[in-house]
Amino acid sequence: MRRSLSLRTRVALASALSTTVVVVLVAVLASVLLTREQTERLDRSLVPGSPATFGTFASTRADLAVTLRAPDGAVRRVSGPELPLSPLGVPTSVTVGGVAYRIRTVPGPAPGALVTTGVTEDDTRARVAERQRLVVGLALLAVALAAGLGWLLAGAAVRPMRRLTDRAATLEQATGEPVVRADGSRESEELAAALTSMLARLHAERERSTASLHAARDFAAAARHELRTPLTAMRTDLEVLRAHPDLPERADVLADVLRAEARVEATLTALGHLAAGDLPDTGGGETVEVTDLLRLAAEDARRTHPALEVAVDGADELDGATVRGSSEGLRMALANAVVNAVRHGGAGRVRLGADRGADGGVVLTVDDDGRGLPLAERETVLGRFVRGSTATSPGSGLGLALVAQQAARHGGTVRLEEAPTGGLRVILDLPPDRAG
Repeated sequence: MRRSLSLRTRVALASALSTTVVVVLVAVLASVLLTREQTERLDRSLVPGSPATFGTFASTRADLAVTLRAPDGAVRRVSGPELPLSPLGVPTSVTVGGVAYRIRTVPGPAPGALVTTGVTEDDTRARVAERQRLVVGLALLAVALAAGLGWLLAGAAVRPMRRLTDRAATLEQATGEPVVRADGSRESEELAAALTSMLARLHAERERSTASLHAARDFAAAARHELRTPLTAMRTDLEVLRAHPDLPERADVLADVLRAEARVEATLTALGHLAAGDLPDTGGGETVEVTDLLRLAAEDARRTHPALEVAVDGADELDGATVRGSSEGLRMALANAVVNAVRHGGAGRVRLGADRGADGGVVLTVDDDGRGLPLAERETVLGRFVRGSTATSPGSGLGLALVAQQAARHGGTVRLEEAPTGGLRVILDLPPDRAG
């Protein structure tokens, strides 16, 4: 597996590379300018001045060569080797006898005469090469210095990232929602914020998965506990029917089987609702009209219990009021309150109502005229698989637990009080942030 370079090493290499590019460009430019400057300086030394100082000029430099051409074409060497004729007044580089010369031809001391002066380029080239070596040495020093500074400064720059890495490595031991904190640079803080957001989403998904697993386990345990008795009874009755096909009480046994089957079906339905209510709400809820909610709940009650007298109270005062949540969940809570009133309270009349709470929320009520519930039991019957002492019909003890679950799911509470009609009042108090 190939090991990647660290960020600090990358910064040092990048600094050295960028400095190398800059230094090479500067060195090339400096070399060109230096060569031009030395050449121009050499060209200026080729000007002999006035005819009176011609002899003095010829003796100023040991490497100076002078060739004089008379008007008749005769050539006379004043000093050095014979130089070729070059364009008048134009400095030119030539090679004479294997030696590089820089020459210039100008008018001579006599009319029609020409004089060509030249100087060897060895000294100029030596000076240029020496300064080029100096430039190269300084360039190498600059590259090394840039790499070293890049290494040192990169260490300080990546230190916040390293601290961020160390903190992220300890998140597994952290409890609750993970938070990655960083300081020292804007980049590390932005990365920490991105990591925190990602980890929050992962944490929420894990919480939902855990809740789903717990709900499934609770469902399985509750189903096994609650269904064992009716299923055992059904098996006993079926075995009796199989052993005694002509049993005189056959109709009664079949009725027991049907009642047990109905109990199993009702229990499974209630457990399914409980398991669904235990799952986290990921949708954020919907806007539910309070008036429509009460009307639909009343229609559900009339359809399920045709003999029941159902009335709606307070809907006009809250016309246009809304709550944020699950319409299906709230209807199920009201429906279970009605079922509890009819099945266990023996109610013949039920009144559904709604009002504004003291804190600005919405309060939903279900009043019945049944047997009610003793004060000491009004808290305990909200638990799962708990039935009140006044209940006479068979049941699973999950009806009011479903009401409490939906109230908590919507951020509210449920209370049981004595109804004005003499029976039981079920109160769902939804908080202001759910009310509109």
